[in-house]
Amino acid sequence: MSEENQKNAFTMSGDSDLDELYLYEAYREGVHRLHSSEYLFDFKTGKYHAFSVARTTPGFWAADGKIVDAVPIFLSKFDNDDPYRALVQKHLDEEWLKENLADGHLEEFDYCRKIDGTDRWFRMALTAVCMQPGEDVRFVVIATTDITDLISERERMSEELTVTNARLKREMSILRAFKNIYFISFSIDVNSELVHVIEAPEDYKDFVEKVNGDLRQTIQMMSQNLVAPEYAEGYAKFLEPRDIDKRLPNSNLLTYDFFTKTGMWCRCHLIVVSKDKNNKIELAICAIQNITEEKEKEIRLRQALSEANEKK
Repeated sequence: MSEENQKNAFTMSGDSDLDELYLYEAYREGVHRLHSSEYLFDFKTGKYHAFSVARTTPGFWAADGKIVDAVPIFLSKFDNDDPYRALVQKHLDEEWLKENLADGHLEEFDYCRKIDGTDRWFRMALTAVCMQPGEDVRFVVIATTDITDLISERERMSEELTVTNARLKREMSILRAFKNIYFISFSIDVNSELVHVIEAPEDYKDFVEKVNGDLRQTIQMMSQNLVAPEYAEGYAKFLEPRDIDKRLPNSNLLTYDFFTKTGMWCRCHLIVVSKDKNNKIELAICAIQNITEEKEKEIRLRQALSEANEKK
């Protein structure tokens, strides 16, 4: 929109000439604050009208609508081998503008310039303007915006994301290793007496979901389906949350060995994850490991020692 059209638009909302001027000046001030610089390219003259000049380009020209040959001046601020120089030059080429910018079309790109020894990032926006319907494009409005802070924040977030992804990758590797050792594992919220399955057979997962993670129903189900009857009571007492702090006063790990209904020896690990401000356990992990081979070796060793003592 031309400045004349902008002024006409404000005529409708102003109550007096003073109001109209005040609104228009306020509008222009706001636009100037949004942009580092604003130019209008005239295809008829091949020149630029400068309306707002960035503080980062001192000495270019006054921001008073002066007509200048801006491109050579602008490009002189880049090193000859700077890739962004070629990018800017391409987008400010008159032939490129004619071929690529139709009426109302917006083209944007980002570029970097070194100013006072520091990299500064800018976004250049170009849009074509036709004064009358059906006319060829005569003007192109060009505005640049300093986006250094935006780029810095984007880079910071990218670095954080990289660190987060690396951490998640490590944690997933740890979790896979954890699952390779413990064929059943779940977290226990001691205060709410709720469990969250980490790894378990599908039917176990389905049951826990069905009972909404209720700890006592989960213990009862596992006692009935997994634990051999002679170990069921001990298993239930081992996972009892009400006295867990008494059983783990100065330790973060407790174990209980039991025999299963399928003839497998297992070791249940109760691992403290976190405590509250009163040093009370609030979160723990129950992890069950197959120790059949280890236990059978232990039993054979005890039998061998017993037989050796009998022979003395």
